[in-house]
Amino acid sequence: MQIANGINNVKLKFDKVDFKIITLLVLDYDNKKISSTLKIPLSTIQRRTRIILLSKIVTQEYIPNFKILGIKKGMLHIYLRDGSLKQTAETISKLDGILSVSIHVGNSDIVAEFVYDNSECLVDIISEIKHMQDIEKILWSEEIYKIPVSKENISKSFKKYWT
Repeated sequence: MQIANGINNVKLKFDKVDFKIITLLVLDYDNKKISSTLKIPLSTIQRRTRIILLSKIVTQEYIPNFKILGIKKGMLHIYLRDGSLKQTAETISKLDGILSVSIHVGNSDIVAEFVYDNSECLVDIISEIKHMQDIEKILWSEEIYKIPVSKENISKSFKKYWT
């Protein structure tokens, strides 16, 4: 299967072994354990893992636990009247407190994950976005807690692509 790398649009070829490696990486297997599980030489697994990570097909992230830190986290659902989705999303991504911004189809146009200290900060960020051109409305929600999804469930969801 060929996958276009979003960074430089290079087409990378991935086979079933690569998809198996990706699945095991999601399960937190290290290269040694992947090698023994798939019965493939360690050097081959190391090379393929490096290519997978460099292609950004799989990423490693460290995310603060905002709740433990006493910081509120929420989602902004932003609806546009008209205008440039990408340009508006990029402008929002530069605001203080914004963790991620994505463009959606279906309900809201832009969804942003954000953090804030108190209600005043929440009002400030909503007000700043409302003053942008072509913003129709903003809905927000606060995350109370997150239910962890097992990594096995993630790998099962992904497994259909290599079986």
